[in-house]
Amino acid sequence: MLETTETGTYRPRVLAVNVASGGMERLCSILAPAGYDVLRASGLAAAAHQSADLVLLDVERPGTDGLATYRRLQDALGSPALPVLMLTPSADRETRREVLEAGVDDLLITEPLDPLELKVRIHTLLELKAHRERGGQRAEALQDPRVRWVEMERLARVGTLAADVAQNLGRVGEGLQRALEHVRVRASQGLPPDADELKKLGVAGEQMRLHGQHLLSLGPTSPKDIQRFDLRDLIPAVVERMRDAGRLGTAEVQVQLPDEAIAVVFNRRQLEQVVVELLANAVDAVEDVTDRPRRIHVGVELPDIFGDFGPRLYVKDTGIGIFEDELQAVFEPYYTTKAPEKGAGLGLTVARTLVEAMGGAVAAKSRVNLGSTFTVELPEQTSSW
Repeated sequence: MLETTETGTYRPRVLAVNVASGGMERLCSILAPAGYDVLRASGLAAAAHQSADLVLLDVERPGTDGLATYRRLQDALGSPALPVLMLTPSADRETRREVLEAGVDDLLITEPLDPLELKVRIHTLLELKAHRERGGQRAEALQDPRVRWVEMERLARVGTLAADVAQNLGRVGEGLQRALEHVRVRASQGLPPDADELKKLGVAGEQMRLHGQHLLSLGPTSPKDIQRFDLRDLIPAVVERMRDAGRLGTAEVQVQLPDEAIAVVFNRRQLEQVVVELLANAVDAVEDVTDRPRRIHVGVELPDIFGDFGPRLYVKDTGIGIFEDELQAVFEPYYTTKAPEKGAGLGLTVARTLVEAMGGAVAAKSRVNLGSTFTVELPEQTSSW
């Protein structure tokens, strides 16, 4: 049973093994304010006498030498095994695969060390540890090194994208400060601000809102976010919320749902964000259409009865369409054809990243001047009411 502090709030214990004193100070400055207790073990023998929830293993070379150190650590710790996040200055994709297939839970590049990504990785590993201890459906599957490698690659993309969004948020904030400084200088001179500078101020404000929204959606999952719900309830709720906020514009949105309930267990908040991003993209696609109805169909399809695929969400529009050679590029970070005040070029990237972190996939089909269809295929679940 987990211990609690006097305030009743449990602080997970992170054991840092073979971390130099300078690196230890850096880890403590990042993790202590985030609610973790960081313990130091100067060697593998010392690690065996520490009680912890997760291990950070610092290695210079993650390949053969790093794996040998990892195996000695596992022998020292005994069982039950703790999740291990290996820290290393650099590693290519093949080395990463080798490390994860050898049983290491995750690997993080530390040069440079991104504080947000470190916290996301630790939180995710602790979530997986709790899930395994509860005997979750995927606990057995995650013992397969190949499955674990795919799983951690997905989670790594979430952390990397979140860190990238945070960095860009900082740059947008700098632009906002420059625009505000211009307004202050002009005001001190008794002059009105330039129209172009005011426009920049508005654009920066909208970019801040969008980046903040995306960063929140990529944030760590808490247990209360994982809910069991009828997937059919999610679509109407999102559509109504966007309509009330005036985000559907002049589009005619039609919701299509099956009669049969679809019981699922997912992070509902993040799945709602996926639908928001896909709907917002469809609204922009139909905005300039003049020769046909500006129509969007959004709905849910039942999972395959043979278990070949899980439930599907789809958003289909009659918009301007996408050229075939650009179809995959729309999922890349900051790819956009919109004006800066209308988008950050992250919506579809965030949608795909969240879906893949859930174990699903996003596909797109499009024909220029006819429209596009985005389909979210969720992992199959054996759940019923």
